[in-house]
Amino acid sequence: MGVVFCLVMIAFMLVHPSITTSAARDALRVWGLDVVPSLFPYMVLCRLVASRLQKTGIPAGPAVAVLGLLGGSPSGAATLSGFSKTLNTHQVRLLAALTGTISPMFLLNTVKIWSGDPRLCRLLLVSHLYGAAFALLCMDFLTRGQKKSACQGASVSSGNPITESVQSILSVGGCIVFFSVLSAGLQALLPGMGRLPGALLHAALEISGGLHSLCTLPLAPVTRAVCMAAASGFSGLSILMQNHLFLRPLGLSFSDLLFFALLRAFGAGVMMAFLFS
Repeated sequence: MGVVFCLVMIAFMLVHPSITTSAARDALRVWGLDVVPSLFPYMVLCRLVASRLQKTGIPAGPAVAVLGLLGGSPSGAATLSGFSKTLNTHQVRLLAALTGTISPMFLLNTVKIWSGDPRLCRLLLVSHLYGAAFALLCMDFLTRGQKKSACQGASVSSGNPITESVQSILSVGGCIVFFSVLSAGLQALLPGMGRLPGALLHAALEISGGLHSLCTLPLAPVTRAVCMAAASGFSGLSILMQNHLFLRPLGLSFSDLLFFALLRAFGAGVMMAFLFS
């Protein structure tokens, strides 16, 4: 089925090259002009702090939680991978559920540029962090009685914060372009989808372009806010795939990360609806 879908998308790209190139061009513009300037320096600093703290003997759990939430994805997954030798499997699952988030700098700066609404961005950040905490509490409840064995995963960190951040930001850019093109293709193949479902589909695949689309739609404020909160909590398949690169050696499957993302999306959406009420 996956091969058939890929062949269909290849055929679509050959038949409709203008749609493909337009989607890729828009995705590169979002990445180069909005995502990289705000996210890359922040990512380097978060990784630099993490590399220094690893040498001090500070408890891994609190360090990963704070640095993961500050750095966002995939920095949080990379930080968890770096500290994994001092954690057990239960702690790894809890921290993976907590730290699979979006960078606060992205929500407070990049989304503010798109929406022009600082208050919305602050509420998005509060809802986003609540969704992460909700996912952690749910996983703690669901896995409380399970055996807590030592984690044997190997870190995939290179040890250089700038090099790691360059690799991560390029990975982010590649995923933004690929999933934006995929979203444009699916919307073209399903012309009756509508703008809001199309934007939500885009967000489910790739969060940067999806949130950009939601910011530009003529929606009621509460509808826009709840959709953006739930979408950012889910974070998109693009980010989940990036996080899986770091967390797969720790024994976490992609379905695990998908379940964590759904918990975060539910918690963030509910909190945003509560804040608006």
